[in-house]
Amino acid sequence: MGSLEPTTATEWPQEYTLKTNEPLAQDCITFVCLSISGRLDLGLLEEKHRELVRHWPVLGGEMVTKKFPYRMTTGSRIDFKHRTMEAKLRDVSPLDFELTATERGGNKPVIRPYRTDGKALAITDLFFDALSTLNLVIGSLFAIRVTLLQDATIIAFKFPHFFVDGEGCYDIIHTYTDLLWGREIPRAVPPPGIHKKLSEMISGEDTVQVDPPEKGGWEYVRNWCQVGLTGFATVIARAIYQDYAAKVGLTEPGIEKHIYLPQKFIQELQVSCQKEVDGLSKETGENIRLSKMDVVNAWWVQRIYSGFRDSLFVSMGYAFNFSDRIQKDPSEKYFQGHYFGVYLPLGTVGEMKAKSLAQLALQVRKHVAVVKQPSVIKDNLEYLESVQGQKLIPVPKGGNREGAPLFSSWNRFPFEKLDFSPAVEAGSGTGRVLFNNSRIVLPMNIFWKPKLLFFNDADGGIWCQSMQLPSHWQGFSDINEYERHTV
Repeated sequence: MGSLEPTTATEWPQEYTLKTNEPLAQDCITFVCLSISGRLDLGLLEEKHRELVRHWPVLGGEMVTKKFPYRMTTGSRIDFKHRTMEAKLRDVSPLDFELTATERGGNKPVIRPYRTDGKALAITDLFFDALSTLNLVIGSLFAIRVTLLQDATIIAFKFPHFFVDGEGCYDIIHTYTDLLWGREIPRAVPPPGIHKKLSEMISGEDTVQVDPPEKGGWEYVRNWCQVGLTGFATVIARAIYQDYAAKVGLTEPGIEKHIYLPQKFIQELQVSCQKEVDGLSKETGENIRLSKMDVVNAWWVQRIYSGFRDSLFVSMGYAFNFSDRIQKDPSEKYFQGHYFGVYLPLGTVGEMKAKSLAQLALQVRKHVAVVKQPSVIKDNLEYLESVQGQKLIPVPKGGNREGAPLFSSWNRFPFEKLDFSPAVEAGSGTGRVLFNNSRIVLPMNIFWKPKLLFFNDADGGIWCQSMQLPSHWQGFSDINEYERHTV
């Protein structure tokens, strides 16, 4: 195998590891599953897969999980498979994502549960031959699975989360569509993290005051994790027990649904909350602008815990991307995860109930502002580098996972704007993305509950993919839940 000695921009190591990575991502797989309008040309899709791997040989490699820390290889492997089904997308989609004009333009959320009529494709069907039952053998770094339907195409892209984060997934798929269009793509280079720690690359100065985490502003990763195989094995064993217990009725089963938040609903929440925050600023002198996701995240937290005991302490898990703090050559492209997980302490359920939505959104915004400071990013990266290659398991305060929701905002990646039209068979569709059903799969298919992934909708709204317990879903009982029944 190749050496890990310094390489030139065009020299690729056959095998490499990184001095900085997110240990929580070591055994996770990321799938981006896009439903596309129209029948796509299978030959062209595979041809462009091969072309992309030729340009970027890192995509033709595999994960090496027998060495610690994990290694990655480069190569020319083309992990491309396809199948054809005599059905329409509406018949096999696991979720009815079609919305009426009233639902899209309204100011009320709408719940979409997964179909249970036996005709829909399950998650393992969508990612055929790419997702095992145990999900411990990660395999190739880049795989494509294509399901060709009568009126649409479902494309599933697979990546080890240790290899790339959500931003990297989007960049690779966007470049794949550029090749479909015949566009030039950036030159790919080995990631700088092979030879240099990411903590040494962080640029910029703090713009807000960073207090020690014990004052309640934020949580170091080190304060929330258990290091070593013992904790990892314990979590696996607990997950197996909980899965069995849920099947026999001893515990609550996890239930995944999607909620659509229309653009008008989000705008009204944001305007209302910002008005209240502006009123508070007259007293404090602070000039704080709430983001769309500040308000959405606060709304979700209040909903999830609306019926829980007041004494439960809640910390919101937040997947934070720091790629903008690392200087890059815009003419070059490399792939390495630029994220870490932090936990924002929100207080007890009773304290959250006493706050308005605006007050909770403001609390989230202040926490996020601190987490984005270079000194905080560097501190967290230094900790991750100190435990590189070890198993790392989140351990909520008091060991109570029900008070640790995990939020990941993928709406910063415009998957809904990707265009596959150059590969569409004439007259079969537009090549536009109809729906994004992506997910991050943990070993043994463990589910962190509650866990939320947010995706943009082409009409300005947001889809939220949410895995929660029935007791969490009780907080949404006033929202219309629609399930399509096929004849």
